[in-house]
Amino acid sequence: MSDRPVLLIADDNEDVVELLRVYLKPLDCEFLIAKDGEEALTVAQSRLPDVVLLDVMMPKRSGWEVCQALKAVQRTSRIRVVLVTGRGEVKDRLTGLQVGADDYLVKPFNRDEVLKRITALIESRRRDTDEVIPAGARGAIEELLFNRATGLPTVPMLLDRLKELLIEKSEMGVVFVDIEQFESIEAEYGWAFFDEFLRRVGEILTAEARERFPRAVVASNLVGGSSFYIFFDTRGQDATQETAFEALANNMRLRLIDCMRERFPAMQQGQIGFFVGAARVDYRPQIRLERQVYSGMQSAADAVRDAEQQRKKQLTRELRDIIRRKRVTVLFQPIVRAREETVFGYEILTRGPANSSFRNSDMLFSFAREAKLAWALEAIALEAALRRLRDVDLGDRKFLLNLEAEMFESTELRVHEVTSFFAEHRGNFVFELTERAAIEDYAVFRRLLDEFREKGIEVAIDDAGSGYASLEAIAALSPDYLKITKGLVSTVASEPIKQDLVKMLVELATKIGAKTIAEGIETAEEYEACRELGIDLIQGYYLAHPQEQLRVGDDEVAQSLAAIAGAKV
Repeated sequence: MSDRPVLLIADDNEDVVELLRVYLKPLDCEFLIAKDGEEALTVAQSRLPDVVLLDVMMPKRSGWEVCQALKAVQRTSRIRVVLVTGRGEVKDRLTGLQVGADDYLVKPFNRDEVLKRITALIESRRRDTDEVIPAGARGAIEELLFNRATGLPTVPMLLDRLKELLIEKSEMGVVFVDIEQFESIEAEYGWAFFDEFLRRVGEILTAEARERFPRAVVASNLVGGSSFYIFFDTRGQDATQETAFEALANNMRLRLIDCMRERFPAMQQGQIGFFVGAARVDYRPQIRLERQVYSGMQSAADAVRDAEQQRKKQLTRELRDIIRRKRVTVLFQPIVRAREETVFGYEILTRGPANSSFRNSDMLFSFAREAKLAWALEAIALEAALRRLRDVDLGDRKFLLNLEAEMFESTELRVHEVTSFFAEHRGNFVFELTERAAIEDYAVFRRLLDEFREKGIEVAIDDAGSGYASLEAIAALSPDYLKITKGLVSTVASEPIKQDLVKMLVELATKIGAKTIAEGIETAEEYEACRELGIDLIQGYYLAHPQEQLRVGDDEVAQSLAAIAGAKV
């Protein structure tokens, strides 16, 4: 900022402009002149004056509109704005206050009063320079608002651009895109694959949006998730009618599906889907611009609500059919000793048919809980697991079986009826306790676990290090194994805080005589970090995917470990 103040006077009356220049001459200012509201906004945005004096009743845009536009965008929000008018009624002053004006001058002017007020505003504007966020800090903030997984900025990072677009064009279109079953894609293929999936979606959306609307702005939601937004200028476009918006959303959805199937041919057809909705935002000067932008985003998201509800109904029917016909598949995912690099055992997983929407175990059971079908699903999953295990030479390997905590006590589930088989093979089985709801009485629950231990069944607590598997549960139940949550394992090699948390869990396991299992290992860096941190057992796609046959799993692990050993050499 130069030492000489810069003032913009915007008024379509040349006599008023000249009078203000004479009154303010003692301030030695550089004067900028605008004859209407649009010119005033353009000049203010490009030159960033210290003070803007705006005639309220100007052609093209009123002073109120220009004031609101300047105050709504961070880059121009610190400019001091004075509304100049011959109307000094209370309601006019209140309107000026609502749009963010710093002062109000009523014609006819008093020379001394004008000079005094503008001097005070210039001085306050100059004091702001000490309060502006340092460039380094601003860079750090923007880094937090950038979604690395998608390669796109987030909406908060782009908010000023969006407000400027809405002000400039008076209307704006919004398209909302959400990936269908994104959690099951990540759970089945891993976070590294899903990050690539997200990046590709972002690239396709950006290319499609820019082809249709050259000045389109594309953003993603803040962290990890699955949602994207496209903002575009609708003026002069054939996208101003409701039916046109519906067609735009549907065309975008079909294009995404085609492109993603081509890019990821290994994924099954039913796994790739999108919910897409669109809405229009009309600029309204009396409403805060941020609220208008976010309201448009919400309207676009609401447009897909019916489609989501219909999808849930279809999935519920599909799940009921799977349960009725007992169409589940049992899989085995290898668990490896971290130090010896040999197979320790397997986690037993259950998924739906290969051609269904429930190919992923997490998706299958989470949706069953939502649809209140968890009890029935657990029953057929246990039945299918037992049927497979009776045909398997168990050897000295461990087999981990997932069970919800509240189902241990359920007479409907009849856990005790299946434990007889496990008792016949003492030392082979581990109940992996998943705590999705709070355990009300730890003493009672501990006695139940002791009954299983008397039959030679060990106990693991799943998701250690997450909100569900609390330290209270670990201390009260004294499990034989702690399964460290994927959230801690992911990127543990590069995040000291995660490393400290994993060390804490390893130390806790040592104190209670338990072993630690790290799940979800997908990279060499995660594999080596877990070994260095003292993890006992490891599993994840880096070693092997879940397999229907145990021998195939062993072969895959052997190949992975051989490749790892070769890489070390």
